Formats: sequence, structure tokens, C-alpha cells
Amino acid sequence: MKYNLKKSYLLLLLALLGVGIGFSSCSSDDETAIVPKTLEEYKSQMIQFVNSEITIVENCVVGYNKGDFKGTTNYDTYKADYLSVLNAAKIVFTNPDVTIEDIVTANKTFAVPGKAFTNSLFISDRRPLNDSIVSAEALNAATITGTAAGQVPETAKATFTAAITNAKKVRDAATTIDRQVTETIVTLGMEKQTFVNAIIK
Repeated sequence: MKYNLKKSYLLLLLALLGVGIGFSSCSSDDETAIVPKTLEEYKSQMIQFVNSEITIVENCVVGYNKGDFKGTTNYDTYKADYLSVLNAAKIVFTNPDVTIEDIVTANKTFAVPGKAFTNSLFISDRRPLNDSIVSAEALNAATITGTAAGQVPETAKATFTAAITNAKKVRDAATTIDRQVTETIVTLGMEKQTFVNAIIK
């Protein structure tokens, strides 16, 4: 989605450049001459972009999948803000009397709400890590400290609890990539096995 936003800005820059070239067709080299796109072509591209973004925003949910919103905080606000400018821009782009200047002006409105929304999306799939965390938490909660059978020493529980906390930090970080997810699953799995081995038989 970030790519799409940048792409829309580039399209508009090329549109402006194209208009300038259209008024100055003095080039004698047909092979290097740049043929500007028509206003209708730019309108069509921007309408496609807006429709695509609206679909993405409307279908976005809070979760741990790649592309999911990373939490409930600001979820409703960021969705509403971005949808508002997208829908307003769609009205502009579909206006039969729209001009390049109108398109540029409408496009600028995407910047702030678009960035706020896309920066709140996960860039990797956290579901496997979340499943590992849920399993680890269940085991940790069900195992109490003590010296009787089925219990664990306090040090073992403290270590396992810390490992779960660290795994949550990786899961919830906006910048976490797939490799980090995999590495954290392995690390938490090893800590879980150590914890199980520490349970008094």
C-alpha cells in the first residue's frame, strides 16, 4: 500500500511534466520524444488507485496477519480519516470537468491520513508467533512455583515469563520482519522446552 501511495505521487508528477511537454513539441527525435498521457488517462489511473485503497481500508481488520492493523488504538480513527479523503478525492476524479490542478490538490490530501494508516499495518505475518505465545502463556499460567510434583522453581518460571514478554515485544513491533518472527518462534520454543524440563516429576 505504501508503494501505491508513492506511485500515485509519481503519476501526478509525470502528469504535470506531460502537460508541459504537450505544449512544447519541438523535439526532432521521434525515438526519444515523450508522449504525455491524456487527462482522461490520469483520471482513470487515479480512480483505480482510489478504489483499490478504499477496498483495502474497508477490509482491514485488527489482527496478526500481514497487512492487518496492529492494534485497536486509532483503528477506527485512522480508517475513518483515510476513507474520508479517499471518498472525497473519488468525487473529484470522477468529475467530468476535473483539471490536472484539481487532481494534484486532491492527491495531496492522501499524505497525512494515508501515512498514518499504512504505518499502522503489520509488514509480516505474526500468526505463528502469536500461536506460540498463546500456548506458552497457557502452560506458564497452569504451572505454579514450588517443590512438589508438577511445580517449577521460581527461577525457571521467571525465565520463561521473561521469554514470553520478549516474544510479545517482537510480535507487536511494527518493524518486525518475517525472519525475526521465525527466530523468535524458535527461541520461545527452546525456552518452553527448558521450562517443561524444569517441572518437578
